[in-house]
Amino acid sequence: MKTYKTLGAYLFLVFLSIGCSSSVQLPEYYSALEAYNQGKYQTSITLVNKAIEINNEESEFYVLRARANYKIGNKDLAMDDLNKSLELSNNFSALHLRGKLYLEKNEFDKAKIDFRNAYELNSESADLLFDLGYLEFMNGENQLALEYYTNASKYDSRNPATYVNIGNLYAMMGNSKVAIDNYSKALVLDTTDGIAYYNRANEKMLLGDFDGAIEDYENSLLIDSTNISTLFILAEAKLKVKNVSGALSNYNSIIKLDSTSAKAYYLRGTTEIVLEEFDKACVDFKKAGERGYFDAYEMIKKYCDPKKKTQKKKNAKK
Repeated sequence: MKTYKTLGAYLFLVFLSIGCSSSVQLPEYYSALEAYNQGKYQTSITLVNKAIEINNEESEFYVLRARANYKIGNKDLAMDDLNKSLELSNNFSALHLRGKLYLEKNEFDKAKIDFRNAYELNSESADLLFDLGYLEFMNGENQLALEYYTNASKYDSRNPATYVNIGNLYAMMGNSKVAIDNYSKALVLDTTDGIAYYNRANEKMLLGDFDGAIEDYENSLLIDSTNISTLFILAEAKLKVKNVSGALSNYNSIIKLDSTSAKAYYLRGTTEIVLEEFDKACVDFKKAGERGYFDAYEMIKKYCDPKKKTQKKKNAKK
C-alpha cells in the first residue's frame, strides 16, 4: 500500500511540474491578471510586458494585454495583440474580443467570422451569445438575434441588458405584453435601468395602461431628470388621464431645460387653453411661432384675435 501511495505522490508531482513549466504560470502573468481584475489596467500592461519579455510565444499574454488596452481605449494596440495571439493559437478569448472590435467598427462580416469561430470553441458563453444577438440585430436578423439573446439568458440569467434587448425585439414585433415581461425582468435585476422603465412605459401606452406608463416614465426621470423626450411623452400620458396641470408642469420643466423648444411652447399653450389661461397661452403660441412652429399661428388666430378677446369681455359683462 505504501508503494502505491509513493507512486501516486510521485506521479502527482510529475504532472504538477509539467503544468507549472508552462509559461502561463509565470508570476509576472498572475500579477498582471490580478491587476487587471482590480481595474488597474495600465499596471496590468506593465506587468504583462515583463511576462512577454520572458516568453513572447504565449498567446494568453497577448490576450491579457489586449483586454487591458481595450479597457483604456487603446483599441488599435488591442487589435495588434489579438492578431498576434491568434497567430500563436486559435483561442476563444482572442476570437471573441477581436469580433467585438470588428463589431464596434461596423465590420459585420469580419465580426461574424470571429464570433462563429469562437462559438465553435465555446457555445455556452453568455457574453458571446449576447454579442452574437447584437450582431444579428444590426444585420436586420431579428429572429436570429432573439434566439441568441434567449440562449444568453439561459446561461446567465442575471444580466439585465439581455432582457432589455429581448424586450426591444418583442416591442419591434408588436408583442407589447411579452416585451413588458422582459423589461420587468430587467428591472428586478437593476432598479436603476432608466431605459427599461422608459421602454416599458412606451409599451404600456400602446396597451392603454396610462397610469402604469406614467409611473414608469416618472421612475425613468428619477434616474435621468434632464431627459426631454421622457418629459414630453410623460406630459402626453398625463393628458390621456386628464391631468392637465401635471402636463403643464412637465412642459415648464422642458422649457427650463431648453428655452428654444418651439414644440414645448406650443404644447404648453394648448394646455393653458384647457385651463382657460388664454393670455399665457397666447404668449406661448407667439413664442412657438417665432421659433418656427407654424401650427401656432392657427392657434393665435383662433384664441388670440383682439376682436375675439373683446367679444369675450362683452359676453362676460352680460
